[in-house]
Amino acid sequence: MVLWANIQQTVTLLIILSILVVAHEWGHFIVARMCGIRVDDFSIGFGKRLFRIGKRGDTEYNVRMLPLGGFVKIAGMEPDEAPLVNAKDMLGASTSDPDAGEIPLLAENLGEHTPYTGPDGFYSKPLWQRSLVIFAGPLMSLLFGYFVFCLMGVTTGIPSGKILTRINLVEPGGEGHRIGLRAGDTITAINGQPVTDGQQMIARINASLGKPVTLTVVRDGSTFTPPVATPQLALHNGKPIIYTSVVRPGTFGSAIGLQTGDTIRQIGDTPIDSTADALKALRDHAGQTVDVVVTRTTSDDPIPLHGILPKAIAGSASALPTLDSHQIGVLKIDPSAEIKHLSLVQSIKAGTAQIAFLLTSIAEMAHRPTQIKDNAGGIIYMYQMTGVVAKNGLVEKLNLMAGLSISLAIFNLLPIPVLDGGHLLTFFIEWVRRGKRMTDQQQQAFLMTGLAIIGVLFVLVMSNDILRTVHHQLPQ
Repeated sequence: MVLWANIQQTVTLLIILSILVVAHEWGHFIVARMCGIRVDDFSIGFGKRLFRIGKRGDTEYNVRMLPLGGFVKIAGMEPDEAPLVNAKDMLGASTSDPDAGEIPLLAENLGEHTPYTGPDGFYSKPLWQRSLVIFAGPLMSLLFGYFVFCLMGVTTGIPSGKILTRINLVEPGGEGHRIGLRAGDTITAINGQPVTDGQQMIARINASLGKPVTLTVVRDGSTFTPPVATPQLALHNGKPIIYTSVVRPGTFGSAIGLQTGDTIRQIGDTPIDSTADALKALRDHAGQTVDVVVTRTTSDDPIPLHGILPKAIAGSASALPTLDSHQIGVLKIDPSAEIKHLSLVQSIKAGTAQIAFLLTSIAEMAHRPTQIKDNAGGIIYMYQMTGVVAKNGLVEKLNLMAGLSISLAIFNLLPIPVLDGGHLLTFFIEWVRRGKRMTDQQQQAFLMTGLAIIGVLFVLVMSNDILRTVHHQLPQ
């Protein structure tokens, strides 16, 4: 059973990575063709060719042995490819195998050691066209991720409905991880009292800060009781999260729809972190129209309330709501949500919001280096996350794929030699030098620097993954 699960996990990861890389390379390919640049090979996978899908124009479409993505071979990009290109042209249709031994043999006898410089070669095109070809890869990765996010709502649906008691993710370092909870588990009772929905489950855990709780869990059809857990203090950016809850809504609160048990998130433009913040914001809006944002135990979605505060609210105890601010406990588990299907317009809006959230999160990580260490991961981390989403169905797999596609776009735009951003940096240098390209020696040094940087990044990321594995800090 475990072996089969690992095989499925590996195959799923390979399929996701292959789709992402092929989408990225297709961006380079289609823009190269639009600019009249010759593309000799579009391959899915690497290594020896298994079979040729077909040939159109100068481009062969192949499937290769190692299913680790794919590549496009653009004429003129490699400094020593002219002999191979010309040999292939000379052989023409005499061989159906681009990997056949006579092609490199003939190429060696042509006596050429210069880049391909035909009119359809990469470096025969103007700088702006070459820049477009390189930029098209990351752009396609970004658009592919956005496309997946936007279509999920109208096809597979998205997790945006009622919060469930089923666990979607167990974050490392929390009590949920310590007691052995996993993605796919369902919590059916807390301290012997049944829980019927996710919001009720979260509310009980939040109210149990520092208190032992005993969970009843169903996993793969079997019910068991994990070790006793003690909810930890919830933190955000190192600061305690404080909920300000409504004890009594008061006359004003009742008038705008405030309910006992609501958690006040915002009044006007002011985020609420305490009872004092809430009461001050209400008094400051006396005699004015005010917007109040709350969440309820029935839903984690923000609920906007709207009304006019009486001018005399500051001196009226019965008009003001009675509030209670308190810290909350968490097990560091993310519950699943009910899958909802949306209209096309709603789906596009949801996809736009999701990609905006991801880009904002990436920007925040750039300002907080510690977050990069906590969130960046290599192949081990991706393998583990694939196992987590595999337990949660197709929707979470698509979520992971779209998120990785956007991350791939951002990473490839980094100005590091050998990445697309590095190519764009060399083109910028060429533009500054008024069309004068770097010498072969300069390009060699540039590429070696890039390889060194990538090597260091690889070691750092893999070390981080290994440490997470050793210390049991990977998501479950």
